[in-house]
Amino acid sequence: MYTKITKNGQIRIPKKVQNDLNLLEGHYLYIYESQKCIYIEKDHEDDTLNQCLFANDKVTIPMELRKLLNISNGTHLYLDVSDYNTIRLMKNDP
Repeated sequence: MYTKITKNGQIRIPKKVQNDLNLLEGHYLYIYESQKCIYIEKDHEDDTLNQCLFANDKVTIPMELRKLLNISNGTHLYLDVSDYNTIRLMKNDP
């Protein structure tokens, strides 16, 4: 499935993904970059990673990750969920 980044650097997490991962309003999620993808997880052993607040069905991608991956307003990102309950976002280059 695809999602689009807003001018504020936010993406909407689809309801199906929210339900599958049991994401609730107010959860803090870990967010990091690896191999040119952005990963979002509820739990992670490295508590020094960036965290973002899940609110109004959205999370904000930190500016440093957006710059690193050259993501800006209107960029379409492919969103999938791994077997490990991790959200993976990949830039959809045309």
